[in-house]
Amino acid sequence: MNPNCKMKSLINYNRIILVFGSLILVLFGGGALSIVWLRMEISSVAKNCGKLEGEMEIVSREVYELRGQKSKSLRPSNLAVMVKDRLIMPSAGKTYYVSESDLFRRVGSETEFGYRQQGEFAGTR
Repeated sequence: MNPNCKMKSLINYNRIILVFGSLILVLFGGGALSIVWLRMEISSVAKNCGKLEGEMEIVSREVYELRGQKSKSLRPSNLAVMVKDRLIMPSAGKTYYVSESDLFRRVGSETEFGYRQQGEFAGTR
């Protein structure tokens, strides 16, 4: 065998190993960099989640307090205190009666507003 041929085959073999090794190094290096990048993304998302969970806790406490206030204000005893002296019939001195002619004089013609067609005239009750 020719020593030159053996040397060429050894050089070709070394080149193949070098190219293959470089390719493996690039693949593993890229994979490692992508893993580091993903971990950084995951940590930033986890930080945002922690911040949002804290805000959600604050909002849920406020909602709980508002529900408590609502249930307290809707108790019959509290409602009775709030509407005391408001739901009684007014006395005759505080009652005003409006005739149809007074209404026409104040508002205008009935065709202008159409209150009679809508059934909103007080005399229809």
